[in-house]
Amino acid sequence: MRDVAFSCDNNGAKFLCVTVWSLLEHYKGDEPLRINVFEGFGGHSAESKRKLQAVIDEFNHHRQPQPLASTFFTLRYHNVEPFIAPYADILQDRANSRWNIFTWTPIFTPQVLSDAKGNVAHFDIDMLFNDDVSKILDLDLGDNLIACVAEYGKGDPVITEAVWGKGILPDSVDRYFNTGTIVFNTTKCREEKTWEKILAWYRAHYDIADRIEQDAWNALYHDRTLLLPLRWNFHDRLVKFYPRWDLAAKYWQGNPPRDCLVAALDPAILHFWGPKKPWKPCHRPYRKLYHAAMTAVGQTPPKEEPFAFVHNFTTALRLAKLRRLVSQNRDITKS
Repeated sequence: MRDVAFSCDNNGAKFLCVTVWSLLEHYKGDEPLRINVFEGFGGHSAESKRKLQAVIDEFNHHRQPQPLASTFFTLRYHNVEPFIAPYADILQDRANSRWNIFTWTPIFTPQVLSDAKGNVAHFDIDMLFNDDVSKILDLDLGDNLIACVAEYGKGDPVITEAVWGKGILPDSVDRYFNTGTIVFNTTKCREEKTWEKILAWYRAHYDIADRIEQDAWNALYHDRTLLLPLRWNFHDRLVKFYPRWDLAAKYWQGNPPRDCLVAALDPAILHFWGPKKPWKPCHRPYRKLYHAAMTAVGQTPPKEEPFAFVHNFTTALRLAKLRRLVSQNRDITKS
């Protein structure tokens, strides 16, 4: 049995349906997969739970052989309020936490899923899967506590000032990872009670922690994190901005050019972070994949923005440029 987890309130339930559909659509693993949803503070409505269960039932129904396939994918909900209660002064006080409570709940994953064995992954709900998640669930993390994608590097001027400039990371470290995709070495995380250390760090560094628990993970465990390829937490910048950078450069805004090209042309997880979500009118690259998933779960995709065809054409040109860079510069794309 493998476990993955998501966190959201009832307002995010419809987006969770889309994300879970894409996860199951691309899952090729031989082991059963259990979907865990962290909820609380009102929980999810009966209708929301019914819709998500219907997504899972559909994949079980079409899985072969029967009848064992009927429980290959399972779903359960967890009330995270008891885990948050000891830290209510910073997690529930809006003046201190700065962020929605469900941005914090991923740190409790090894504790909440106390019966889960092996690696467990937690994902944001504004994601769309485009590859088999078992590829990262089955990784040997060794002595590492987690695995994440190194989204930024010291070459990015904004993040350099926000992270290295504030002393969150020492100069000897040149990458900063994003926790939208996070794979836990559950045994070691439980042994070391990582959630306690993360919250203790946040208490002590509240004045410099702009990215809440993510800053704490980086500060405390940068040397015990296995870095995943960029394609496992893809973001639009890889299409919009990186192709403009010099191929001869060692890094594109802190990331190796090869990693950027592979991620942009073959994203494994599309992470639609930022204010413009694909369930709203926008012109983000790959939004059509998200709209197809919305349709698959019975939701209506948003109408295209005015002049969306211009953005579509621009994105197509950028992707074509990336493919040309790959074909003309094989030295930066080889493993």
